[in-house]
Amino acid sequence: MDVPTIRPPALRLGDTIGIVAPAGPLQHKEAFHQGVATLERLGFRVRYDERIFQSRRYLAGDDVSRAEELMRYFEDPHIQGVLALRGGYGCARLLHLLDERRLRSHCKVFMGFSDLTTLHLLFCRHFGWITIHGPMASSPTLGNAESGIEEHLMSLWTDPEYRPMLSFPELETWREGTVEGQLTGGCLSLVRMLTQLRLAGKLDALKGALLGSFHQCDPSEGGYTVEDILREMLDPLQVPILARFPAGHGSRNWPLPFAVRVRLDATRRRLEILEPAVRRQ
Repeated sequence: MDVPTIRPPALRLGDTIGIVAPAGPLQHKEAFHQGVATLERLGFRVRYDERIFQSRRYLAGDDVSRAEELMRYFEDPHIQGVLALRGGYGCARLLHLLDERRLRSHCKVFMGFSDLTTLHLLFCRHFGWITIHGPMASSPTLGNAESGIEEHLMSLWTDPEYRPMLSFPELETWREGTVEGQLTGGCLSLVRMLTQLRLAGKLDALKGALLGSFHQCDPSEGGYTVEDILREMLDPLQVPILARFPAGHGSRNWPLPFAVRVRLDATRRRLEILEPAVRRQ
C-alpha cells in the first residue's frame, strides 16, 4: 500500500506527552517514575491514566482497554505526543480492534521499540506516518539517558530542520558501500525472522542493512554467535551493512525516525538522516 509520508507536528516546550500501555505490564515502577522525571525535566507535561498499571497475565490489561486507550490518546487534542510504557507482548492483539478512521487524521509524535514494532509498521504502512524507534517511559535509557541521547531526542521531537549525521566508535562495517533509502525495521523477532523475510521476498528490494544491538541473543551452546548467523544470512544480499548501531534492548538506545530517507555510509561508518522527523506546527 503506497501512502504519502506524513510528519507529525513538532513538539514545543510545555506540550503534553501521553503515556499508553498497549503491550506488557509494568514490572518496575521506579523506572517509570524516572522516565517521567526525565520528560518533565526536558520541559514537557506528562499525562497517563492509572489504567496503565493494570496487569492481566502477561499484558497491561485486557485487549479492548488497551486499544481504546491508544485511540483515545491519539484523538485527544490536549495531547501532542504519545509514548509507550514498555514492550513485552500485546500490540499484535490490538490490530483487529483499532479503528483506522479514529487514528488516521491524528498523526502525532509516537515513540517506542520492541513489541511496539507492530504499531510502527501499522502507522507507516496504513497512514504513512513517521514514527520514532526509541526508549519508552519505563526504559532505563530514558530515565538515565546520557546527554547525547537527550539532545538528539529533543531535536528529533522539536526541530523541523534537524537532519543529524550519526556515527559511533563501536560501529562495524560488514560490507562497504553507500546507499540511500527509507529507513524501516524494528525488533527482528517481530518483523519475522530473517529466513521468513527472505522467503517472503521482503529482502529483494533491500538497499542496505543497519544492525542494532542484540542483547542476550547469543546461543548458550554451539560455539557460534548471533552475529555469525546475521553475517551468513545478509552477506549473500551484497548490500552495504553497518553493524552494532547503539539501538535496541541494550544499555544504549539512540532514537531513530522510521519512514524518513537516510543515507547509510557503511564505508565511513555513519548514518545520515536526510529528512526531519517532524514538521512545523
